[in-house]
Amino acid sequence: MHFVSTLLLCLGATALAKATAVPGHQNARRQSGPVPPDTIKDCTYFYDSQPGDTCESISDNWGIALLQFKTYNPSVKSDCSGLVIGNAYCVEENYGNGPAPPETTSSTTSKTTSTSISPAPTGPTPVQSGITTQCTQYYKVQDGDTCAGIVDKYHTFTLQNFYSWNPAVGSSCGSLLSGYYVCVGIPGTPTAPPTTTSAGATPGPSPTQSGLVSTCKTFYKVKDGDQCGNIVSSYGTFSLADFYTWNPAVGTNCGSLFVGYYVCVGIPSTPTNRASTTRTSTSPTPTGPSPTQTGIISSFAQFETWNPAVKSDCSQLFLDYYYCIAIPGTPTTRSTTSTTKTTSTSSGPTPTQSGIISSCTKYYKAVSGDSCQVISDKFGTFTVAQFETWNPAVKSDCSQLYLDYYYCIAIPGTPTTHSTTSTTKTTSKTPTPTPNGPQPQQPGIVSNCNKYYLVKSGDSCYTIEQAQAVTAANFQKWNTGIKADCSNLFVGYYVCTGVS
Repeated sequence: MHFVSTLLLCLGATALAKATAVPGHQNARRQSGPVPPDTIKDCTYFYDSQPGDTCESISDNWGIALLQFKTYNPSVKSDCSGLVIGNAYCVEENYGNGPAPPETTSSTTSKTTSTSISPAPTGPTPVQSGITTQCTQYYKVQDGDTCAGIVDKYHTFTLQNFYSWNPAVGSSCGSLLSGYYVCVGIPGTPTAPPTTTSAGATPGPSPTQSGLVSTCKTFYKVKDGDQCGNIVSSYGTFSLADFYTWNPAVGTNCGSLFVGYYVCVGIPSTPTNRASTTRTSTSPTPTGPSPTQTGIISSFAQFETWNPAVKSDCSQLFLDYYYCIAIPGTPTTRSTTSTTKTTSTSSGPTPTQSGIISSCTKYYKAVSGDSCQVISDKFGTFTVAQFETWNPAVKSDCSQLYLDYYYCIAIPGTPTTHSTTSTTKTTSKTPTPTPNGPQPQQPGIVSNCNKYYLVKSGDSCYTIEQAQAVTAANFQKWNTGIKADCSNLFVGYYVCTGVS
């Protein structure tokens, strides 16, 4: 009886296997979904996709790499947009033993050559999708291989060539699969590395990354923790742009600098020593901490000018590097003496910004809430235009007025008391605060104001108008000193929100 049961079970299993077999996938195990026609032919286990599945979730659940899943099932496409719920997808190749030997039947060959992304019919398998159809030489990827390492094994093509022949590995080599064949030669590719018989060229150490300039005469072996910028800085005889030109394989952002490989740090025209101090007249050498990027100078007023290696978009700002943030004349609140002797009087207080008129006789320390207009209104003895002329570093829009810095508010001939004539002129444009209201007031409040609001942190003209039920037109009318864009609304000052 036991023998009969066992026999029936075996016969049932055989019948089920036959019932579920699909053309081209003999002895494959799957569930009930349809199999896309371009699925690999040596698949031995299928999975029916369920609602909510993604390529990533299926790969994770079955313990295979995402790229392997896409290689087994090209119909899902590189972005997984071709995944169809209910279809049966391959999750195992050749019972987990690696790719099966290629089929040699004429029908299989015919199908292979008709697929635009398949390799030449004479090439080995498996290959990753998209391999060039012109490939004449292949290499089987081993554990631990990298794209750059493969390029360096041959020295007959560049890293860019390798990526173009094998697009499935990705532009950063993140999808190079062990056990798969990659293309390492097409018609016209040299069969042997170039010799070093060219004029001026001398054999260099190895290994080196591909594409290294043929005229290199000085080499450096990359150590753990190195960056392109600090290699450049350690020599000081060439620029970062030179380094990238001589070593194109490292990439334009140093993303492919490999530890243990030699890079070029000098060609015949490269100086053998750092620039001497005779160059300081046009490009002074900083004496600050290190490491620093190349090109730090001390004669301009913008960060990117002082540190040109960071580039105009700041894309080359490196972690743990020092950068220049001050040159002679740059303001600093910690300064105990004037930073620029020629732009302020020897008896003037500090700190001051550079460029203060040398004939200044009176100074004022900027406080919270100040603007050029506010300072002018406080004293009433000079105009905003005069203030900006005496203190040019604040700029014409007063955007560079610094808290706790001293500014010139008088020169010989400046009135010593508030001028009534000046007040009258100013009032037509910016009325003085009403004497009866709370203080301090935003300059320009109308004289018939009878309701005030104290500006708090986070306020804007709009929020005040909404909270106080005031129209924008009335707010501007009652507070004539506030700009239309509300950029000079000061925290801690009163504004007018009602009139009599």
